[in-house]
Amino acid sequence: MTTATTATPAWRADALEALAGERYDVLIVGGGIVGAGALLDATSRGLRAALVEQRDIASGTSGRSSRLIHGGLRYLEQLHFGLVYEALEERARLLRLAPHLVTLEPFLFPIYGIPLFHQGFYGSGIFLYDLLGARRDGGFAKHLRPSSAIDYAPDLRRKALTGGIIYHDGVEDDARLALAVLRTALAGGAVAATRVRAEKPLLDGEKLIGASVQDLVTGNRFEIRAERVIDATGVWAANAEARFATLEGGDTFVPSRGSHIVIRRDRLPAQGGLTLRIPGRVVFIIPWPGHWIIGTTDHSDARTPENVSAPEADVDELLETVNAQLDIDLSKGDIVGTYAGMRPLVGDPGGSTVKASREHRVAADASGLVRISGGKYTTYRVMARDVLDASLGKAEARRRRSATAELPLVGAAPRDELAQVAASLERPLRDAAAALGEATASWPARIARRLADRYGREAPEVMALARELDLAMPIGGGVDHLQAEVAWAARHELALSIDDVLARRMRLAQELPDRGASIAPRVAAVLGAELGWDAERQSTEVDAYLESARREYGLPWATTG
Repeated sequence: MTTATTATPAWRADALEALAGERYDVLIVGGGIVGAGALLDATSRGLRAALVEQRDIASGTSGRSSRLIHGGLRYLEQLHFGLVYEALEERARLLRLAPHLVTLEPFLFPIYGIPLFHQGFYGSGIFLYDLLGARRDGGFAKHLRPSSAIDYAPDLRRKALTGGIIYHDGVEDDARLALAVLRTALAGGAVAATRVRAEKPLLDGEKLIGASVQDLVTGNRFEIRAERVIDATGVWAANAEARFATLEGGDTFVPSRGSHIVIRRDRLPAQGGLTLRIPGRVVFIIPWPGHWIIGTTDHSDARTPENVSAPEADVDELLETVNAQLDIDLSKGDIVGTYAGMRPLVGDPGGSTVKASREHRVAADASGLVRISGGKYTTYRVMARDVLDASLGKAEARRRRSATAELPLVGAAPRDELAQVAASLERPLRDAAAALGEATASWPARIARRLADRYGREAPEVMALARELDLAMPIGGGVDHLQAEVAWAARHELALSIDDVLARRMRLAQELPDRGASIAPRVAAVLGAELGWDAERQSTEVDAYLESARREYGLPWATTG
């Protein structure tokens, strides 16, 4: 986490004034995907809703996932058919409601072992996956002969390879999706502020009437009044020192650490993603622009959830898994970045995190505090709906029903329209390249496509801001992000630090081997122009960002980024 910002942009000042001066139907504590989803759900019901987050939106688990929107093949082995069905329904919904942020990608499940037997065993599992809903988006899975599997991924180990199965699952930008959910709620009249820590519940006798909070930017404390309070702090609720409130009779958490490594795309030739089966679980090789994300591990972890990093042992485990099924001899030298997140699973202390339930739980105590626990990213909308239903009570929930099932997220547009948006951006980007003396530059078309994928229908507005501020050029060499996106993040996406921009709005902290050291000064300059930072402050912010980025996203065996 970088140092707290001191400048207060107008949107934040307005939010703080509203939080302190108004009374809300519901206050949500926690700005992860479930908290953002609860804010949108409440707003869709016509409730006056507010949210506070002590760091940044999706700065915890929700920005450190495997970036998959999926049913979860391995949950079939645990006979969690209902969870898989529900998740696949939500996958289909997100492909409709956020097609600029969620795409369907092919994955190969290579099969080793006894011919026919293992192909039939795993094939029946994936066929069940199709029947539960996967076929609706990607069609039925396709069985491959060993030669075809090798055509898909040439570095598959040949020994004992009996074939493969291609199926489809969703790939997403988790931090940007959480942000889009929150911004959709803000557009509907909700109020939200980051760098505001909920310190304790506010009680009138034994009845909960809000929360006492602290603005971490200024240090000021104030109260937020609300008829209902929802604890959506996730894994933070498992830590006695970090939790907002103790819930009488609440569930027991089994925090689970999931680590990931990031490698360049050209290091592993394959037509799409891969799903590697290991005892008890799977490891995914997930397609990401210019890279592969490899994960995840599943280990209990009692550390404070803030600023979690991937241990070297987890990195070794992932490398070993990949090298066991792919003949590429992947090493630590191939890794450009790492990251880890903590899952707020519900289960027995000391029990297996692999077997801990991925189903969510809603609990409440006599004061009226309601907490949502467990679950998985893909089903965040259902979790948000259920926790609002519990907070409102049966009668009020029937009267005020959730309206998020068919509510598109900000920027959403069909894929063919996104292609048209990208095409419309190429001309102004080529003009910008020509102005820089780069008449044959290849980046305009590439960045146009990336802008459409990140911002959807808002991409032309980002381009308009780029022309207005004369920032229609990449942040740095080989980086497919415009300088104007930094200003956009500050004006429209609640960004208050370099970390907010590079780690979550752009995801470059995990992708650049130098953690963004070469571009951080320029990011600081553009962000500083929006937030009122002088040259000294910009330098301080750069140093703070690089220190945290190297610790959280760097290589754990290296002493520097």
